[in-house]
Amino acid sequence: MPVNTDLKELEKSVIDSFSIEEVYRHVEFLVEIGERLTGTKEMEKAARYIKSVLKAYGLDPRIDEFYVYTSFPKLSEFKILHPEQIVVESFPNLHSFSTTPEGIEGELEYVGSGSEEEFKKKDVKGKIALAELSYSPPRPEKAKNAEKYGAKALVIMNWGPSDKSIVSKGAIKWVWGNPTPESWKLLPKIPSINISKASGERLKEMIGKKDVKAWLRVENVKTWVKAKQPIAEIVGTTEPNMFVLVGGHLDAWGKTATCNSSGNALMLELARCLIKHREFLRRGVIFAFWDGHEIAEAAGSTWYIDNFWDKLKEGCVAYLNIDSPGLKDATRYIAYASPETWNFLKKIEEEININIEKHVPVKIADNSVLGIGIPYIFTFATYTQEELEKTLNHASLGWWYHSVEDTLDKIDGELLEEHFKIYAKYIVGLCCSLIIPFDFVTVADYITKELEELEKISKGKVKLNMLFEKVKEFRDTVEELNAIAAKIEEAYVNGKEEDKAKIEEAAKLVNKCILKNSRILTSAFRSTVDPYDQEPYGFSVLEKPIPRLYVIIKEIIETSGGEKMKLLETKLIREKNRLLDALRDAIYFMQLTIDNLRFKYNLSI
Repeated sequence: MPVNTDLKELEKSVIDSFSIEEVYRHVEFLVEIGERLTGTKEMEKAARYIKSVLKAYGLDPRIDEFYVYTSFPKLSEFKILHPEQIVVESFPNLHSFSTTPEGIEGELEYVGSGSEEEFKKKDVKGKIALAELSYSPPRPEKAKNAEKYGAKALVIMNWGPSDKSIVSKGAIKWVWGNPTPESWKLLPKIPSINISKASGERLKEMIGKKDVKAWLRVENVKTWVKAKQPIAEIVGTTEPNMFVLVGGHLDAWGKTATCNSSGNALMLELARCLIKHREFLRRGVIFAFWDGHEIAEAAGSTWYIDNFWDKLKEGCVAYLNIDSPGLKDATRYIAYASPETWNFLKKIEEEININIEKHVPVKIADNSVLGIGIPYIFTFATYTQEELEKTLNHASLGWWYHSVEDTLDKIDGELLEEHFKIYAKYIVGLCCSLIIPFDFVTVADYITKELEELEKISKGKVKLNMLFEKVKEFRDTVEELNAIAAKIEEAYVNGKEEDKAKIEEAAKLVNKCILKNSRILTSAFRSTVDPYDQEPYGFSVLEKPIPRLYVIIKEIIETSGGEKMKLLETKLIREKNRLLDALRDAIYFMQLTIDNLRFKYNLSI
């Protein structure tokens, strides 16, 4: 199909098909089911419902079944023993280590966000740590830090306004997805519970005045259960092996309205509206309703990556995550998105007349695709920085997050419609553009910026000259490929009809090269582990510039010399070589593509 006018007409037609009544019908049904934990009858009911709706819309859905390692709550008790006796309402963090029936006692020590920097400031050895709920870092990393610094237990106080008495639910499993023999030993070995914001604030005040002695008892069941994960696919017409993966977690805590029944309903509505236009989709769409997300820490999406590796590696254009859309009173859009997608996102936000803050992806929200190198986009509306800091205490997903207060009244219907419009434009643009609309000049510039940051962080101890040179060579090659891609698009629009088949083949060659760039560079520059492995859940290091270099440089600046410095220097050289090889491989594949386009398809610039 033509790449300009018809693309806009298709976008409009998909968006005009939107029905808020259909969305609310699904939200209401899922909320009525209630809390949906992996392996329960409620989760099975939700999965069957998703499958039946997708089938009614004209898709051919299935439910994948597989085992995941998860946890269930048994009991949680928490008391303050001194300076006064108080019984505090609590809920166990799942995957928490269970105490003995006698429980444990200890002095309570406040550790702020629970980051490693905060733990370093306090002596928590043999004490019970009290941390604030946040994504800086998420629960699992707080628990890992508490373990590392010798705390007896971890208590996490809810986020949101200080007077709220609701207790949020969550898990502290540090291992992303199902454990392996190697990662099994990394499962939590510390007891951990959740308390309300109001209780936490009261305890903070007490700690500030005198020693506080606490007692807690917690018990969880940890076991393997069978997940049930609905999947449906719309196959593309021109490049049938390529597709956009659209996912969101179906398992959910509390009343589930915004996290993530609204997201599940939006995915169903996208499927309903897109299936009507399937003949215009050059590339396909796969809809995945993840199980094993909330407690098994993205086990469902990880299972899917592991078991459909080849299909995803060869043909997945991007992963679009849909989670918690339509938060009441949210006004600020944030996108965690791979840098090659930023210009594409910018064009769409200008069309819709909104501003979207763009950040590199972190290890949250089913970003199981990082290692495989699939571009990631997760756009959602949250609250202003001022609101988060002054009134909401960092409750970026609502003070009702993961609780019985996550009810239908927390959803803004107009915002849901705006989220639909954004994601519809994402999908149509990614599925129907002749050439996948990614720009690796942005990637080159971002890598250059990060290299500059790392040299500053190293305080002159590390030089990255060879990487700067290789990034420049990569950028020059990208610009050369971009110029040819622009000629292909122009020829498709204005060229002769008899040349269309030849131009299509040339475009497919460019698209394969674009996917190859993402596969090579994402794994090297945004991850810290082997491509076939997964980082821990919510790993905060991934927010740092070129994470695999950052962790070494951080150690180097904290080391005065001697043997350790020599070891770190060797490690640094090897990681620099890894990055040089990634850039070299990307340049090679681009140059090979350029040569093929020039000689096979007689395209020159």
